[in-house]
Amino acid sequence: MFFEVLFVGLLALLLGAAFCFIGYRFFRILIPIWGFFAGFFFGAQGVVSLFGGGFLSTVTSWVVGLIVGLILAALAYFFYYAAVVILGGSVGYWIGTGLMAALGFSQQSFLAVVVGLAAAVVLAILIIAFNLPKILIIVFSALGGASTIVAGILLLLGRIPLAFFGYGTVAAIILNSLLWLIVWLVLAVAGIVAQWRSTQDYTLEWSQTM
Repeated sequence: MFFEVLFVGLLALLLGAAFCFIGYRFFRILIPIWGFFAGFFFGAQGVVSLFGGGFLSTVTSWVVGLIVGLILAALAYFFYYAAVVILGGSVGYWIGTGLMAALGFSQQSFLAVVVGLAAAVVLAILIIAFNLPKILIIVFSALGGASTIVAGILLLLGRIPLAFFGYGTVAAIILNSLLWLIVWLVLAVAGIVAQWRSTQDYTLEWSQTM
């Protein structure tokens, strides 16, 4: 488990930093990695929720996590709308479960999951309805990347278990302390500013019609 925690923690730091600070410019490259990362943990956690057991403690959870992760990665790379849904949906779910955690609900509770899914749907619809304007991709990638950075740090410090990645990194931050919540928001703002300044003359292009 030590090597799993070390690997996930370092991966979270690298992926989170990339998404937070250069998410828009390298969106086409980063979103499949993000999709795999999110899909793997959601899939593995789904197995635990349905059949019980420890997080990533069974072969089934690993296999399901890998399959879901690969499917989301492929969809995110080849299909424009799948990519934007994965971005908005994953960030929305994390924010939704995080808000429920702030209200005192367990991130594992049925209500927290429902609110998380509702937030995921709302953000996914929002990002599609506005045809993925530059500001939305920058804001969502900065928020998601910043939360992943902080969660990676908390994981490496032993402040949260690996299972928290399956429920949502925002909830993990909120359940720790106000200090880490502030760190998350500061990183997100810094990411938004950095991305906006570095992409003044850059427009995201996709191989298929937007």
